[in-house]
Amino acid sequence: MRQNERTFASVVDHYIEEKRAIGYGFGKGAQVLQRIIRVQNEVDHNLPILSTELANHWVEKTPWETDTNRNHRISVLRGLGEYMVRMGYDAYVAPKYLASTKDYAYRPCILSEQELGLVLGSIDRLCKLGISTRSDLVFPVVFRILIGCGTRITETLRIEKRDVDLENGTILLRHTKNVKERIIPVARSVVEKCRLYLKKSEGVQRFDSSPWFLPNKQGAPYESGTAYQLFRSALRNAGISHGGRGKGPRLHDLRHTYAVRVLNKWVLEGKNLTTALPYLAAYMGHEGLKASQHYLRLTATMFPELIRTVERQYGWVIPEAYRG
Repeated sequence: MRQNERTFASVVDHYIEEKRAIGYGFGKGAQVLQRIIRVQNEVDHNLPILSTELANHWVEKTPWETDTNRNHRISVLRGLGEYMVRMGYDAYVAPKYLASTKDYAYRPCILSEQELGLVLGSIDRLCKLGISTRSDLVFPVVFRILIGCGTRITETLRIEKRDVDLENGTILLRHTKNVKERIIPVARSVVEKCRLYLKKSEGVQRFDSSPWFLPNKQGAPYESGTAYQLFRSALRNAGISHGGRGKGPRLHDLRHTYAVRVLNKWVLEGKNLTTALPYLAAYMGHEGLKASQHYLRLTATMFPELIRTVERQYGWVIPEAYRG
């Protein structure tokens, strides 16, 4: 045991260093850990232990917080506990069930092929009306990448010019949610749209000098809120109803739609999803299979004719999708 070697705060510092060394940004997690340190000082006086008393105090739900926030707090504590046990410290690991709530309470809106076409057409028309010189050029490309590649809006807006390989039809994403770079293939139609975009943007002030592929007039990336406002306008113009705050369609639902379309295609082609799901997870930039399994549930729901196929071959992955 190593209880006499360090303080609890120093153990936490080493844990944060380890997380960042293996590629995690861990900004929010580090903030939560600083709060844990303050509580631990009161309970265990900065000794290098993680006691049951501390854990029981930490997992209590406060009246003002959401289940999501509480689950995140518990997840951070669990990660620290597992690290301390691995490093030989006396630590209590909070059980997983303490954070058990219904996964993905928000049900994504999966757009049909027709609706996706209506959205893109509406985006193009809105841009032709003259939002601004740069956004007119940028956002038809942005939305084709979102729809055609399933990327997140933040990582799309922060694509660097040097990472767009139109010859090989790939994009390297550096600025990702989990701070893990990944290369994604780009459909031929999107590649051609990117080529046309680069040709039209030649000579536009600050386009040539900006390192970003999709810059605003200052040469910096657009804020995601700009894309969201345009998306809402496009939905209205396309006649696609919005359910209101928290109901969607949300801009992020374009990413959900992409994943469900991919899985639908794979099931129809008879692909082995046992081996295919990890590829989808890696492509989407997920840390594990949980989100991809969620997409498999959505696929079974959106395409009822596939339920028997998916249940027969992959019911062990998503058994709850077939209850009742």
